Amino acid sequence: MTTAYPGTAIYELYQEIRDDIDTTTARSHAVPGLLKLLTVLQFFATGTFQHVLGGNSGVDQATVSGHLAQVLLALKKCVWKHIAFPTGEEEWRRIKQDFYKIAGMPNVLGAIDCTHVAFTPPADQELQYRNRKMGYLLNVQAVCDANLRILDVVTRYPGSCHDSYILLNRDARYGSKTWLLTLLAMPRSDAEKQYNEAHISTRCTIERTFGVLKSRFRCLHISGGSLQYSPEKVAVIVLVCCMLHNIALNHHLDIEIVVPPEVDITPLDRGSDVSRGNAVRRQVIQEFFSTPRQPL
Repeated sequence: MTTAYPGTAIYELYQEIRDDIDTTTARSHAVPGLLKLLTVLQFFATGTFQHVLGGNSGVDQATVSGHLAQVLLALKKCVWKHIAFPTGEEEWRRIKQDFYKIAGMPNVLGAIDCTHVAFTPPADQELQYRNRKMGYLLNVQAVCDANLRILDVVTRYPGSCHDSYILLNRDARYGSKTWLLTLLAMPRSDAEKQYNEAHISTRCTIERTFGVLKSRFRCLHISGGSLQYSPEKVAVIVLVCCMLHNIALNHHLDIEIVVPPEVDITPLDRGSDVSRGNAVRRQVIQEFFSTPRQPL
């Protein structure tokens, strides 16, 4: 078995962004780019406030703040290199097979859901980011594959937005659509019950993805405290952490899920165009769950 070393992933990441974070000054006390990156990664991993990070790395809070801004900007440039929805048929086939192996759900290219990230917004923006049960939040929507890799992520919506609103503005809780299968609210037949069980097992991949993401980067979990930045900066932090999550998967850097699951507080919303989606769902139930499961 190949041993995974976090240092390898970090050094490769540093090589990718070093031109943007290494200093060009001849000053003898200039902070090396690698130290800047390590300081920011420590913040992502722990959620520790900047004055503590500064003490650990030997620089003051203002310097840490500047490093965060510089490193974030550099990492943001790399995001879509590491987060991308597959476009080739061979990749689609592999993803479908991986999902089918979980519980027999056919033709699945991704599992989608939303998660919340707590932060403290400016006073004049508090209302739009306030969630009535969970404080001030950014609502983050992501799509993952069966191996917890993030294929797509949207980070620009406030916590007051319903999940289905985010979905509709990108193109159960979500309304059923021809390309989006949802749970049956009241399954009656054995086939419908089997469909729901398979749906739940398959959908768990996105919940596990969020669990791993927030265990790896505690700054995104409420246990790490509320982020003290603007909505725009928080959105970039989330985006970058999603990218780093994929990089960690590529390097086989496993992590145990240690944060508690988040409470689902959003109401059911069936959307406005569910009839055709319901027809597709009925077809899937009839073809794949009315008879014993067949190999893909």
